[in-house]
Amino acid sequence: MEKRDVIIIGGGPAGYGAAIRVAQLGGMPMLIENDSLGGTCLNRGCIPMRALTQAVELLEAGKDAKDYGITYKGLSLDYTRMMSRKDTVVKTLVAGVKLLLAGNGVKVMEGRARIVSPSLVEIGQKDGAKKTIEARRIIVAAGSRCRKPSSGNGSPKILDSSQAFELAAIPPSLVIIGGGVVGVTFATIFSKLGSSVSLIEESPGILRDMDREAVAVIEKELKRAKVRVYTEARVPTMEEGENDTLSVTIEAKGQANTVSGHYVIMAEDRETDVDALGLRTIGVALNAKNGVVTGPTMETNVPGLFAAGDVTMDHMWTSVAYAEGITAANNAMGVNDEIDYSVIPYWVSSIPEAAGVGLTEDEAVAQGYSVRVGRFPFAANGMATIIGGRNGFVKVVTDERYFQILGIHIVGPRATDLIAEAALALKLEVTPEDIGKTLHAHPSLSEALWEAAKDVSGEAIHFITKR
Repeated sequence: MEKRDVIIIGGGPAGYGAAIRVAQLGGMPMLIENDSLGGTCLNRGCIPMRALTQAVELLEAGKDAKDYGITYKGLSLDYTRMMSRKDTVVKTLVAGVKLLLAGNGVKVMEGRARIVSPSLVEIGQKDGAKKTIEARRIIVAAGSRCRKPSSGNGSPKILDSSQAFELAAIPPSLVIIGGGVVGVTFATIFSKLGSSVSLIEESPGILRDMDREAVAVIEKELKRAKVRVYTEARVPTMEEGENDTLSVTIEAKGQANTVSGHYVIMAEDRETDVDALGLRTIGVALNAKNGVVTGPTMETNVPGLFAAGDVTMDHMWTSVAYAEGITAANNAMGVNDEIDYSVIPYWVSSIPEAAGVGLTEDEAVAQGYSVRVGRFPFAANGMATIIGGRNGFVKVVTDERYFQILGIHIVGPRATDLIAEAALALKLEVTPEDIGKTLHAHPSLSEALWEAAKDVSGEAIHFITKR
C-alpha cells in the first residue's frame, strides 16, 4: 500500500496551498482532486467573475474615451470573445497551479476521495478502479458546491452561480436571487452588458455585512444601471412564464409582486458534500451549516484529521482558505501554528469596487465604542480624477478614546488592491497618525487612505473637514 506523509483532499486554494506547504516542510504530500485544480475560486468563482468585470470596465472606459480626446470607431461588444478571454484566464492560472505543484514535488491524483479511517483514504478513479492510500495526516479541503434550487421543477432556466459563467449569450432579462457579493457582482456585469436585471435579497439590505455608506454608493450605481432591487424579500414560487421566461413570485415587505427573467441565477446557496467524503462515518463533528468543525490549529475532533477552506462553511473567502490550508499543513507536519481570524478583508467586484476590513461604523457603535470617523472622497484624489474614477470614498473608523483603528472601508477604483494596506494597519495595530506620517506615492489612489487617516484628527490636506 502506498504511504504518504499527508493526503490533501481538494485542489482549491486551501488544498493546493496546503500541499505546497507540506512539500516546503520536507513532507511527501499527495493531493486528490476529482474536478479541476484551482477549485471553485479559480474555475467558477472570483477569477472568472473578476475577468468579466474587467471586460465590462473596459467597455465603460471605451465609451468614456472621448473625454481624453480619443475616439474609437465602431466600438462594439463581442460577448463570445469576452467569454473566451475569461476561459483563457482560467486555463492559464490552472496551468500555473499544475506547474507549482509539480515543481514542489506534489503528487496529484485524479479521483473521488473517501476517508475510510483517520489514516486511510480510498480513491475512486475515473475508470472505476479503487486505490487505498495510507497517510500520517489528512487535510480535508474539499470546498463547497452550489445547492440545487428547491423550487422551479428542475427548469434549465434556473442556474447556479457556476452555470451563470457559461451563458452562451447575453440574456435579455435576469432574476438574481441573493444580494451578497456574488449576486451584486452578477447584477453589475449583466446590467452593464444590457440585461434587464432584478436582484432579490431576503435581508433588509444588499451586502448586509458591509459598511452602509459604502453600500449606498453601490446601490446608487445599480439604480443608475436600472437594476431593480427587492429587499426583505422571499421567493415562494417560480414557474414557466410567457416568451420563454420564468415567472418569479416575490413577497417583499408584506406585498406580492411578480418579475420575469429569461434565466434565474441562484447566487448564494452553497453546501458541503460531507457524506460522500465519509466524514460522518468516522465521527467528524459538523456545525449547523453542515461544515466541518475545527480548532485554531485546523484540526478536527478526530486526531490527525484537519480541515481547511469552504468545507468548514465559515469565513468563506479565498484569502482565508489559503491561510487555513497553510495552518493545517504546518500542524500536520509538526510545526505549531494557529489561525488568526482577527483581520479578514472583504471585497466586491462591483463597479465601483468595494472592500473593507474590521468593524463597520454601525458595528463599532453597537459594541460600545465612542467612534470618530475620517473620510476622504475619491473626487478629491488626483489619480482618481486622472483615471475617471471619482465615485466613492475611503472611510477610517476609530475609537475616539485611544485612536485605535477599528475598521477601514473603501468604495471606489481598485478598492480590492487598496484594502491590503488597511488590513496590514489593523494587523499591526497602527494608529491613524502612523498612516498619516507614512509617505505615499503621488499621484496615487493610495493617497486617499492617507488623507482619510489624517481626517480623523481634522488634518486632511485636500479636503475641508467639517468638525
